[in-house]
Amino acid sequence: MAQFLHRGARLCSPILWKSLCSKCELNAFKKSPRLQPTITSTFKLYSVQTENKIIHTSDSVKQPDPIDLFGENKDERQKEKEKAIKNLKIGFFVIGASMVLILGSGLYVLVSEDDSNKTDEDDHSIYPVKLYKRGRLAISNFFESMRAPSYEKLLPDPLAFPYIQPPYTLLIEMNDLLIHPEWTYSTGWRFKKRPNVDYFLDQVGQNYEVVVFTSSNGYNVYPILDNLDKNGVIMYRLVKNATDYIEGHHVKNLERINRDLSKVIMVDCDEKSVKLQRNNALVIPKWTGDDNDHQLVQLAEFLNVISASEVIDVREVLSYYKQFENPLETFKENQRKLLELQEEQKQLSEKLPVKKTSDRLKQQFLYGK
Repeated sequence: MAQFLHRGARLCSPILWKSLCSKCELNAFKKSPRLQPTITSTFKLYSVQTENKIIHTSDSVKQPDPIDLFGENKDERQKEKEKAIKNLKIGFFVIGASMVLILGSGLYVLVSEDDSNKTDEDDHSIYPVKLYKRGRLAISNFFESMRAPSYEKLLPDPLAFPYIQPPYTLLIEMNDLLIHPEWTYSTGWRFKKRPNVDYFLDQVGQNYEVVVFTSSNGYNVYPILDNLDKNGVIMYRLVKNATDYIEGHHVKNLERINRDLSKVIMVDCDEKSVKLQRNNALVIPKWTGDDNDHQLVQLAEFLNVISASEVIDVREVLSYYKQFENPLETFKENQRKLLELQEEQKQLSEKLPVKKTSDRLKQQFLYGK
């Protein structure tokens, strides 16, 4: 029976082999070495269509490499990854070293014995509490130094004989008093010169030590004043780093001015800038660019009257005029009344000495008494 089946298998037509499934065909191919050449030639015709390409499923055909989605070689990506990790480690090391250095410096400042900053001599708290108080004091001193001016004395010592030191010091703001900044799309920033600036500087420069004191930056102030003050009347220039930063505003502190405050007049248009020494300040309205303005002429006249009257303490005069919204208009009105009274005195008989009458009028219309 077995011989009969074997002989029948040899006589079978090749069409029967083609009808077999691929799995059975492979099994028959492996089990029957005698059929291997015939099956191999037949098996090569069986293929899978993938994007118009024939890929044989035989084990002898090498499969293509998987597609690299990033378009780079795996070795190059590995190198880049290792390089990134290395840079990250270096960055963390630098940050850590900086933090250690900062903390070490802070601890050194706190623990070091500085005689100028000893505030815990009578403090019997435990050491961690003392260290905390020192740290808080050091931080507050640091921020205070950032708010304070860059130097303690804003002006040098007064000139000694034989040089002439003016009897009074005039501190005047630059923006909206001597110039007016304007900005347009076509020209950008421009600075308009106020009418009668030259006359004002020429008048006050005879009896006053003129100082421009502004909260603007120096790189803006210096070139403007070089063009504004052709005759060199302005003796000193104080800018932003000479102000105290208090409650979000740059304030002018006259305690650092190195002058007798009874002889110092500060002219400004912002009351917040002069709040520390309000009695030394004359706050006048801002100039908005009007070409018909004559306020500097009135200001020069007011200052000349103070210097000609040889006022001992200018704060008495300024404290009287600070109650008015426009002090110069009030002064102009007082001067008009003073001239009328002087005309009346000429018509009166000689009942009062002239000097006594002048003193009384000065106290009434200059000091407000």
